[in-house]
Order: sequence, then C-alpha cells, then structure tokens
Amino acid sequence: MARHVGSRHFFQVFADLARGASDAARILQRIFAEPHPFTRLLAEITEVERISAQAQRELVAEIDRVTVTPLDREDVHQLASRLGGLVSLLHDTARGVQDLHLTHTREEARALSEVLVRATGSIEKSVGAFKRPAVLVEQRNEMERLSEEGIAIYDRASAALFSGTPDAMDVLRWKDVYDALEHALTQCREVQNMLSSVALENR
Repeated sequence: MARHVGSRHFFQVFADLARGASDAARILQRIFAEPHPFTRLLAEITEVERISAQAQRELVAEIDRVTVTPLDREDVHQLASRLGGLVSLLHDTARGVQDLHLTHTREEARALSEVLVRATGSIEKSVGAFKRPAVLVEQRNEMERLSEEGIAIYDRASAALFSGTPDAMDVLRWKDVYDALEHALTQCREVQNMLSSVALENR
C-alpha cells in the first residue's frame, strides 16, 4: 500500500519554517536596535535556527519515506531547503555581527533589518495562502517593492560608509554587515518567487 503524507501536516511544517524566518528576522532587528552585548538575543535566534533545522530534516526524511506526496517531491525538497536556509542565513548574520565586535549600531542597518522583517512576514503570508493565487500575486508584488526599498537603503548605506574620514576597519566591518543583510533580502525574494511558482503549478 502506498504511504501518503497528510497535506495538513505538510503545510503546517512549511508554516513553521516560515514563522521561524519571521522570528529570526525580528530578533535580528532587535540586535540592531538594542545596546550590545546581545548574548540573550543570540541565544534566542540560535534556538529558532535549531528548531527550524530539525523541522526541515524531519519533513525531508518523511517525504523520502512515502510514495505519494502532496506536491512534487523535488519541490518539497527545494522549498524546505530554501525556507530552512533562510533561517540559517539570518542566524549566521547575527553571529557575524557578534564576531565583528561592533560596539554601536547604524540607522541604515536598523532600516535594512526592518525591511527583512516585512519580507519574511510576506513569505509567511504566502505560505498560509498557498492555495489562493490572488494573495500569492499580491505578496510577490510586495516582495518586489521591498527588494527595491532594500537596495536603495543598501546603496545609501554603502555610500555613507566612505563619507568624511572613516576608519578603515569600521568601513570593512559594516560593509560585511550590509552585504549580509542585502544577501538575506535577496534570499527572501528567491523564496517568494519559488513559493509563487510552485503554488501556481499545483493549482
């Protein structure tokens, strides 16, 4: 007899992974808003990453054991990998801030992290509306707007680093932070595009 994965369970795990990305983005935003050191916040985002990684592994293992899946098997692997990878990337960004020993924050970093909160929120809405094409199109358009906003902030932030007589090490450290935040936003856009594509293929 063919084994099936219940659709409800399947989409619940995806929802959990998307919520993990939102939680990680909100913690990252707090890291750039609150005074250093931020040991407690880093512990929180590490726990979010651990739970998300476990959920991703369990979903992939279950999909590999069954014969019939709610979506194409490759799509399941790709979506789980992208969602879990986004959480890991946000966690790595937080650890990178700690490793750089930054003693202050910058408005541009706070602004980029706030865009990331909205971007992961958009992904969470898309996962919850997987069977509603109109909502997916709306959220994909929202992600495009957020991507443009993020690029504008990133460009402005990078230019500001070199104004006046900046400290060379400070420039390098903050450039790494801005690059990581911009990369995370790019990943959000790729996840959103994949969600939309898979959902439309399975209407």
